[in-house]
Amino acid sequence: MIFDYTAACGLLGGLRRGSLKEEMIEKIKKDGSSIKEFLKSYLEEDYPPQEGNEYFERALYISFIKKIGKLLKFLGSEAEEVVKTLLYEFDILNLKLLIRKIELKREVGAEMFYWGGPYLTFKDKCPSSFKDIDELQHYLRRAPLLRKIFLKSFDDFKFHKEIFYFDIRLDKEYFSLLRKKSFGLERDASQLVDYFITIKLLIYALRLKFFQGRDLREIRTNLGSLPLINDNVFSQVLNASSLEEALSVIEKSSSFLKFKAKFPLNFEEGMEGFFYHHFLRRRGINFFSIYPYLSFYLNQRYFIEKMVFIINDRLT
Repeated sequence: MIFDYTAACGLLGGLRRGSLKEEMIEKIKKDGSSIKEFLKSYLEEDYPPQEGNEYFERALYISFIKKIGKLLKFLGSEAEEVVKTLLYEFDILNLKLLIRKIELKREVGAEMFYWGGPYLTFKDKCPSSFKDIDELQHYLRRAPLLRKIFLKSFDDFKFHKEIFYFDIRLDKEYFSLLRKKSFGLERDASQLVDYFITIKLLIYALRLKFFQGRDLREIRTNLGSLPLINDNVFSQVLNASSLEEALSVIEKSSSFLKFKAKFPLNFEEGMEGFFYHHFLRRRGINFFSIYPYLSFYLNQRYFIEKMVFIINDRLT
């Protein structure tokens, strides 16, 4: 665990220098012709051998997972547990692909899965190698929480006979688990996770409407009653006439503004800066806070989500 201020600033400062920033996103948003050139420069060795929107999205997340792997080595057990739970998102994506491959007999290339990282569930076996549900269930015994989420979701799939209900149950169970894991954190960090979940739910509704063409009543029935969802903002997202309008609604919501307000942390500033005053001087030199690390994680996770929207909009 990091207790030393210099080490903390060094780690976060180093990660931050090679990470996505808002000015990068805005520049690409204005000039879509520079997307591939930017991705080659940003991703370097992680640039996908095959170009395409899905491959670019996966490459951005692979690069992100590698950065977070460096961060996890320095976190204490409680903080590490929360960040590991955040990384379950990529295991969830694997399960969504696997159910399509195994149950729906769809072609899913091995290059689309997330595996091999030390903090991913599928750390030693490519998910594409699983032949049936029994084999997958057996493997998931090493990750009891993920297995429990999978079994609940698979039951919904078998009952409704539609993949939509498998996907949405997976995500709802994941968000519920993430929120539970964050309850024991300091108030600032716990609130940050709540804001993140709220935004993710709104973005999920946006994806269901504009990318999957789901019925609005169906989206409202499955997501509208969840905790943290503001009904007015949710309705505005569902009634938006375009992807750009829906994103604008999300970015003007109070949850997003509070979420974003947590991010102007300059981890390279001096001892008199925000980090020092907020976390060390106020609470003591040996106080450890997950908040700056969590802020970095969620900041980058949001920027990648925004980048993916731009890629899908400009490279179609």
